[in-house]
Amino acid sequence: MLTTIIVSPRERFSSLPHSLRSLFKTISPDQPVIVVEGATPPDIREELNEINEARPFEHIAFPYPVTPNQARNIGSDRATTDYIVFSDNDIEYEEGWLEALERTAISENADAVGPLIFIGPASPRKVHHAGGVLVGKHEDDGLKLVEKHRLMNAEWPDVADDIDALAPITNEVCEFHCAMVRREFLNSVDKLDERLVTREQMDFALQAKSTGACVRFSRKSHVTYRSFDPIDRLDDLHYFLFRWSDEYVVASLDAFEGNWQIKAERDRVRYGWTRKHRRRAVASYHRGWSRILGASVTGRLFLAYEERKARERFEDMLSFAPGPAQSSKRSTFAASGLFKSKAPTAE
Repeated sequence: MLTTIIVSPRERFSSLPHSLRSLFKTISPDQPVIVVEGATPPDIREELNEINEARPFEHIAFPYPVTPNQARNIGSDRATTDYIVFSDNDIEYEEGWLEALERTAISENADAVGPLIFIGPASPRKVHHAGGVLVGKHEDDGLKLVEKHRLMNAEWPDVADDIDALAPITNEVCEFHCAMVRREFLNSVDKLDERLVTREQMDFALQAKSTGACVRFSRKSHVTYRSFDPIDRLDDLHYFLFRWSDEYVVASLDAFEGNWQIKAERDRVRYGWTRKHRRRAVASYHRGWSRILGASVTGRLFLAYEERKARERFEDMLSFAPGPAQSSKRSTFAASGLFKSKAPTAE
């Protein structure tokens, strides 16, 4: 086997069984799969055990919540194949997705390969990521770095016929929703930085850029990130708010900027995306109030209360969890030397 698939937590518990069933429909019965999860509710654990009996996989379960990069590191330590696929627990897979990634990895001698990622469910289908570039802009107070997704939010029927021209195989950014990585390259840069709960794909992209690694995009590999599924369970909501908590996001931004001596659009990430993301989750769970007050008002009204309940839910569990690991091979590195004085144009 060329590849081990490592499934890690994203932002809810209940998405995992559906994602695994989708995965197992698209891969061979002997394909190595490692599932890493923590603090999963008992009924979902029981469902995972039933799936494991029908289609065996390595199941690593913890009594406390683990962050995505912690789970990825745990899984990659167990893998022995040439390549690893990191995949979130809310991905839906299409036939041939893995074979397409492997073909691109072999033909391009690639260190990392990203698939075409849709976001959904949506009709018509919408593209989330078709490869991407890092755009660095030198400002008076330092380098500002942003990530540009190709074809983000484009409707698939509008771009499908021209995908070869619109999304070149060259690539700089692989989204960790689903990404293939050469295990030898991953070992050369040591572990993924477990302090990161956001910007982790950009951190990895800079590692690849600074070492001259080959990063590619596979147009024929199709998966869907099911971001738009509603939140129906309170434990899902609380994990969502815990995982995207402002405390974790700020610590992640601090670590990322410290690693590379750059600016990372702090206000946009902290207030323009993650806070709105948490509010949308709260409004999704409190759908009755959203119908009366509107989603925006409901999200703002209930957010602080649900965040407090989320902290209470996971606080005792975290006393048993190890602290986040930082790569022992990583040293603080100024990313400014990787970008020209004038920002490149995103494709």
